[in-house]
Amino acid sequence: MKDNNNKNNNKNKNIKKGKDSKSSINGVAVVVLGDIGRSPRMQYHALSIAKADETRNRVSFIGYNESIPHPLVRQQSNITIRPLKPFPAIRNSKLLWPILAVCKVLFQIFQLLYVLLFLVPKPLNTVLVQSPPAIPTTFVLQIVCWLRGAKLIIDWHNLGYTILQLSTRKPVTHPIIKLAKFIERYFGRKAYAHLFVTETMKDELSKDWKLEGQKFVLHDKPAPIFKALEKEERLSFLGHFESKYASSISSETSKFLRLAREGKAAIGISSTSYTPDEDFGILLSALHSYDLKTTPLPGVKVTLPKLLFFITGKGPDQQMYIEVLKKLKLINTNVCMVWLDSEDYPKLLACADVGVSLHKSSSGIDLPMKVVDMFGCCVPALALEFKCIHELVKDNVNGFTFKDYKELEGLFAKTLTDYPNPHHLNRLRQNLIDARPNNTWEIEWETIKPLFLIN
Repeated sequence: MKDNNNKNNNKNKNIKKGKDSKSSINGVAVVVLGDIGRSPRMQYHALSIAKADETRNRVSFIGYNESIPHPLVRQQSNITIRPLKPFPAIRNSKLLWPILAVCKVLFQIFQLLYVLLFLVPKPLNTVLVQSPPAIPTTFVLQIVCWLRGAKLIIDWHNLGYTILQLSTRKPVTHPIIKLAKFIERYFGRKAYAHLFVTETMKDELSKDWKLEGQKFVLHDKPAPIFKALEKEERLSFLGHFESKYASSISSETSKFLRLAREGKAAIGISSTSYTPDEDFGILLSALHSYDLKTTPLPGVKVTLPKLLFFITGKGPDQQMYIEVLKKLKLINTNVCMVWLDSEDYPKLLACADVGVSLHKSSSGIDLPMKVVDMFGCCVPALALEFKCIHELVKDNVNGFTFKDYKELEGLFAKTLTDYPNPHHLNRLRQNLIDARPNNTWEIEWETIKPLFLIN
């Protein structure tokens, strides 16, 4: 990411910078109780803070060092990664789960305290933490900031108790869920500043949880690696993909790849972790209905193309959907489920004509990062409708929203008619191309930059 050197706009002038520091060094801790390498937003934060004042800013990036962080993070001289040790893996047991959960939280508490109180050097002016997970991070960091005289800034990505509710499949009235919500609300309420991924989240938490401190909406933005590709680049990558992933794709997929390179098949894409919060049955039913529409009938001209649809990712429910797919017996549609290397995903995404998001949010007030990435590659999105999705997906501007598989199938037909020159799709793509230069993290982050500077 390149630092944006534009002067702070008028909004910035209204942001208080907190207490002055006599030190010439500005110490900032960026904390995520998760894998640093798989936390793109926190990596962007760390880079932006480090580049905001390379002479004085010193960033301690704290989290699990399980996968390799972005090269720019590793190369930035004033960022120091201070890894946390993950809780030892122990075989799952319903009987032991409550004991193990308590042990894990205690392990995390003592480790966070040790790193932030003894390993992060003086001065420590600001602590930025991702939430969720809210337990035990917000509780521990409130203590750390009090002891070290630092400002606490919480970056709200979602609501932790709703994720716990979804994963345990317990009702919101269950004592564990109620306790998790209380802890998240009580310790998250007081902070120097709060950042939110949506306007809806800002409005609801400010009102319902009575948050104290400054509040800013900071929408997710695509990384520079998510960008549109020229036609020649797309054709070249599809050939590379076919050879590199030959052992993972079927002969039928290879046939559809050749049709796509010839402009005789459209390409769709979606990514998933195959978890209960995404119902891929909606997508498979829509593709089945679309496939039936593309079957020629006597005297009827078919204006819809064949469709090659990629589903990237892996997860617990994947095998279930593989079995469902086998029963569909698609003819003019091919579905390829594939796990990609990280450097190949942005390129395959840029080869797609249309993307699909089935994210519905555990809380209803966060947004799908996969759609942000689609827009970075200038790929129009068809997204499942929920409370705040229209903050990101604007109907008939950069995509469309749908409520069920019938609406999704209708949108496939609407956007792909007259392929390879579909009127609707071309217009949506051009809107995204026109908006891309201003759709960057650097421009968005300028609004909150003064929070991380000292006088």
